[in-house]
Amino acid sequence: MKARIILKWIGISVGAIVGLALLGVATVYLMIGRDLSRTFDVALTEISVPGGLTSTTEGQRLARLRGCLGCHGEKGTGQVFFEVPDGTKLVAPDLALAAHKYSAAELERIIRHGVRPDGTSVVLVMPSEMLYHLSDEDVGSIIRFLQTLTPGEEPLPETYFGPVARLMLLGFKQETDTILAAELINHDQARLDPSSSNLEGFGKYIAMTTCTECHEQDLGGSSDGSFPPLTIVAAYSLEDFTTLLRTGTPIGDRELDLMAEVAVSRFSNFTDLEIAALHAFLKTLGHSS
Repeated sequence: MKARIILKWIGISVGAIVGLALLGVATVYLMIGRDLSRTFDVALTEISVPGGLTSTTEGQRLARLRGCLGCHGEKGTGQVFFEVPDGTKLVAPDLALAAHKYSAAELERIIRHGVRPDGTSVVLVMPSEMLYHLSDEDVGSIIRFLQTLTPGEEPLPETYFGPVARLMLLGFKQETDTILAAELINHDQARLDPSSSNLEGFGKYIAMTTCTECHEQDLGGSSDGSFPPLTIVAAYSLEDFTTLLRTGTPIGDRELDLMAEVAVSRFSNFTDLEIAALHAFLKTLGHSS
């Protein structure tokens, strides 16, 4: 009799624990779902899209430099970026299809504001906070390039976040306060001017639209130490810095992992002027103004 009573209460306790766990999962699922469905009222901005081969070639260079073709595939036709067995799929959309489907103004809002045509925000995987400062001219060239691409033959699945992924997103939100790219951006702030005749001013434009994805908005490096503060550039001559960006080889010939990969696939597309400007600006970091 006592054994049956004990087993009964064990069963009740286990059931209660399972019920609470399911309730917790359901709560997290709904909380993250509420975030993902949140909309942002960001006005459309008309963008002039240039024509011609020169603009297309420059747009391809800029798209490669800013990592568009790294996440969305070499042909820009998208890919499943991340999967979890609970059904989660994080999909980098087909840029070629988007460029044929959306207006230039809608594409600009996705790129620089992280806001989709339906008003919802892309998640933080999309570095819109970095791309916000891209000039109208650079955005126009990128859109021109995307419009020349051919959409993929097979449709991609929709992005979906299952229970496990939503728990992961909740943990990420507790560290960053948001999972939405649009929420990080001051959508009314003035953009940097890349046309400045000042080399350091141009370098700041390059840094803020290229380096902040990993090294944070203040270029002070990541809090976990994975990415160093860019004050380290003070130790580099222009020649050494050029070698780092073109080959991923730092001074001392140390072996780098991610930086080496990014240098070859992306930063090797920098022009000599861009590298010189970026070097000039980064050398000023840490100096009192």
